[in-house]
Amino acid sequence: MPSSQISLDRAYLTAIWLETLFYGINLLLFFSYLFIVRYKRRISLSKIIVGVAVMMFLFSTVHVSLGFYRLIEGFIVLKDPIVFFSDVSIPANVAKVTIHTVNSILGDSIMVWRCYNVWGQSWLPSILPILLIIASAVCGFGQAVIFAEARTTHSAFGSNLERWNGSLFSLSLATNVVVTSLIASRIWWVSRQNSSLHDSSFKYRRVLLLVIESGAIYSSALVIEITLYFLNNNAFYIIYDPIAQLTAIVPTMIIVMTSLDLTSAALDSEEQRTTRHRTIESRPHFAAAGRGTDTFSSIVSSFPDPEDRVREQATDIYLGLNQKESAKVAI
Repeated sequence: MPSSQISLDRAYLTAIWLETLFYGINLLLFFSYLFIVRYKRRISLSKIIVGVAVMMFLFSTVHVSLGFYRLIEGFIVLKDPIVFFSDVSIPANVAKVTIHTVNSILGDSIMVWRCYNVWGQSWLPSILPILLIIASAVCGFGQAVIFAEARTTHSAFGSNLERWNGSLFSLSLATNVVVTSLIASRIWWVSRQNSSLHDSSFKYRRVLLLVIESGAIYSSALVIEITLYFLNNNAFYIIYDPIAQLTAIVPTMIIVMTSLDLTSAALDSEEQRTTRHRTIESRPHFAAAGRGTDTFSSIVSSFPDPEDRVREQATDIYLGLNQKESAKVAI
């Protein structure tokens, strides 16, 4: 087993500091969400989704509280943090692992809900992610049981825990990669259908929305977590604890964007309106004929170019179709 590059006590102290920082973001985002639901909501949301958001925040609060409790116990009460943090069977640690699993399941479920709506409320693309979530739940709760019974195990990298941890992390990553790919591909395909009408000024905003909506940030954190774990590096803890907050931050951010109608579908509609407005403004306007001008020429010049009328009709039809297509991916 390769030696860790950072001691366990330093890794845990850094992890709690980062988790606290992430919890502050989570706290601000959650209360912003409550304000939006109460006063600024533009579209109706399922009560189940609201309930899930509240549960995820409560679990995140308990998780960071247990982290502080372990911090005090290890550094102040027992004054031997390395031995204390190495004991994976301590009830507070088992509770943290269980809460982490539950929050991961809830967060992944929100991503699948997003995927379901992005794909026009079709369950077919969501079947594989749902099966992966079920497998993750089995591994997660199995991991908690093994942790509780691991009286003689003093490392999360122990051989009897590695297969459970490795399976859980890998399944969670697979779930997020699949869902991220499904959401990103759908948004990309719809955006491509409207590409001839898109203004370049919206390009970077679309990329940002794509990253947030698809959960790519969470997937990237999971990749780092898995890499450090299989390297048996204590720096794994620096990622593991903050991810407990990230599992709530990303889904809540998606719900907030949905409540404010700030998804990619809304951006596409904005681009279409902007492009249509510019198209209308760019059409030639014919001045009225002055005195002494031939009457026939004046009458002819007062009518728009037939080709311009054809282009206008085609643009209106195209915009109408794409607005319908965008509505399919709106939540």
